[in-house]
Amino acid sequence: MGDEQRNKDIVRKVEQAWADEKLDQLDQYFASDFPSHDRPPGVPQGLAGAKAMHQNVTKIFQGRKLELKDIFAGEDKVFVRSVSSSRYMGGLPGIPAPAGGVPIQGIESWSVYRLKDGKIVEHWGINDAYTIAMQAGVLEMPQMAGSPTR
Repeated sequence: MGDEQRNKDIVRKVEQAWADEKLDQLDQYFASDFPSHDRPPGVPQGLAGAKAMHQNVTKIFQGRKLELKDIFAGEDKVFVRSVSSSRYMGGLPGIPAPAGGVPIQGIESWSVYRLKDGKIVEHWGINDAYTIAMQAGVLEMPQMAGSPTR
């Protein structure tokens, strides 16, 4: 098996472990000090910081279901696009939620993992906060030129 396929298999297992809340399975796939370039200030780097962020996200987005849509590998990097649904319970700055939360669907996430010797050594990620804010009722769909007004 080539490195690209092996790297895709590793990332697939990692994404599944995150989705299944099996955080104890992740240690074997990450270098101990890997940097993640999507961390907010104050969140430590490395796997401990990633796990802490994930646990916080699962409180904010309860019942989260993740569907892996695309996975591509080239040289030492693997790109993943996934779509999730959940119930947003509030907790993101500027995006309140009513009591009981609000259903959120079709949230796209993108990640790029860099691997070396079968371990994840670097990560970049982004989530579609714009769609979350629209579905939570904080933002309205902008009027397009030529579209009817209400």
